[in-house]
Amino acid sequence: MSYENRTIRKGIVSDAPNIARMHVASWLETYEGIVPDEMLAALSVPRRTAAWEDILRDPTKHNDTVVYVNEARDTIAGFGACGGQRDLSLRNQGFEGEIGSLYVLRTFQRRGIGRALMSVLASDLLGRGLHGVALWVLQENIPARRFYEQCAGKIIGEKKDVRGETVLIEVAYGWTDIEVLRHRVQSRAPRP
Repeated sequence: MSYENRTIRKGIVSDAPNIARMHVASWLETYEGIVPDEMLAALSVPRRTAAWEDILRDPTKHNDTVVYVNEARDTIAGFGACGGQRDLSLRNQGFEGEIGSLYVLRTFQRRGIGRALMSVLASDLLGRGLHGVALWVLQENIPARRFYEQCAGKIIGEKKDVRGETVLIEVAYGWTDIEVLRHRVQSRAPRP
């Protein structure tokens, strides 16, 4: 799928280093002031590369996760990942699909990349015969929360992520009908 000079395609194992670099860069620019500096300083491109290689090499070990990358100007500007729901409480509520990751570098935001990725993720999950989808986002990540709300997401849960002395609050957004999500993002996405 293409939008202007941007292309979305399935990620492959050789993309792992670029996904990892983009993932770490996105965390650094998104979560500064939201998560402790020590957590950001501990981010490691080599560790993220190994994790993404494992996911891309054997998606079945990771709830059938599929990764999509968005290329712009010969770089990965954003990526998203979806698969089976890992959170038992959300799965029991009927949200059998999960969007596990959705990141767009700040330089490329507000250009329809996030919506284009959401559309592809929704289409992928619909193609698997799934009906509901959910994702987790840090409560303090207001721009991402606004985006999910513009995509018709509803808050369906909350949890605490305790990491040492740090307590991070996450909220879950859900769509009981993935088709509603896909329609919402496609109706607002830039046209090819």
